Amino acid sequence: MFACLSRERGNPENAAQWMPAGVYPAAALRADRGTGMATICLKLIFAGLLFFTAQPAIAQPVTAKAELDDAITVLKTYHINRAKVDWPTLELHAQEMISGKATASDAYPAIYYLIVQLGEKHTSLHTADRTKAMMTDQAVGSAHPYLTVLPEGHFLEGNIGLLTLPTDYGSPSDNISYAQAAQQAVQRFSDKHVCRFIVDLRANTGGSMYPMVDGVEALLGSPPYGYWQAENKPDTAWTDPSNQFYSAQAGKPLPHVPAASRDLASKSVVAVLIDHDTASAGEFTAIAFEGRPHTRIFGESTAGFLTSNMAHRLPDGALLAVSTGWSTDRLHRPYRSEIVPDEPAAKGQATFDAAVAWLNRQSCPND
Repeated sequence: MFACLSRERGNPENAAQWMPAGVYPAAALRADRGTGMATICLKLIFAGLLFFTAQPAIAQPVTAKAELDDAITVLKTYHINRAKVDWPTLELHAQEMISGKATASDAYPAIYYLIVQLGEKHTSLHTADRTKAMMTDQAVGSAHPYLTVLPEGHFLEGNIGLLTLPTDYGSPSDNISYAQAAQQAVQRFSDKHVCRFIVDLRANTGGSMYPMVDGVEALLGSPPYGYWQAENKPDTAWTDPSNQFYSAQAGKPLPHVPAASRDLASKSVVAVLIDHDTASAGEFTAIAFEGRPHTRIFGESTAGFLTSNMAHRLPDGALLAVSTGWSTDRLHRPYRSEIVPDEPAAKGQATFDAAVAWLNRQSCPND
């Protein structure tokens, strides 16, 4: 998910409406003089494309130079590694790469080049076709939208509840369905007096963070579950006290599915499963459990897509996700490279077996 959303000044329709994968705490709008844009800081985390509002019709073709120049401006202004590179040399080479080129898409290789030179893996470029496919939920050229797989709950031997939280790159309505499916599974467990839980985030490569956090809110207790970190600024809670994330639309709240109760948090033991494929929004959902009492994390270290990102729409409608900051857990402990499990275990069944063995040794809190 992204940390900030940008829009061209005077064109609010140009703002990408990210259904957090990261993400959102209260949004703060600030005008950035000299960049020709108004930037709405969201505290999102990006793992993949989510859902966007419609892109206004483009009156005339966008040139390769206009596309590249806009990308350079954004990267030079906001990227966390912007002060670590030789911009005159990078810009010269990037401009040489588009020499004689005409269309906006001809600038994509030069933009990819700049991203690589910045030396940070969470920044990414998504072509205009890919962005439109996610926006319309329709195939555009060779780009196709993602299919949403909903969370599932399963009763295990020993009165353990298993909740799987898959990747979520869905539309706003998909995100609501995702959160509801997770909450309904947790409620079914609660109705059967289950107090030992496994939350499986293995292979969750990210997408939208807020439906994942909403889905397990009953197990998390009272927010905040984490904080965003920006350069030379105080930490900012992911959400408001009601666990509400916000979008770029002038601080408009995103669809929120509140838990019926957070009482289950004080009565339950939780094992969280992660692996090398757990990334971005999946990682931030794991961070939401860090610092929670009666909780242990099992498996492998995660993929390490732990920056908050800014989603910027380029002139042709492509989306540039720029890493702008970091995050901490509820105890203000920072995460920069990866999430390390409390109990390392080999990928696959060994992780699951270790979690079950630990849960079977735990008594339920407040019994």
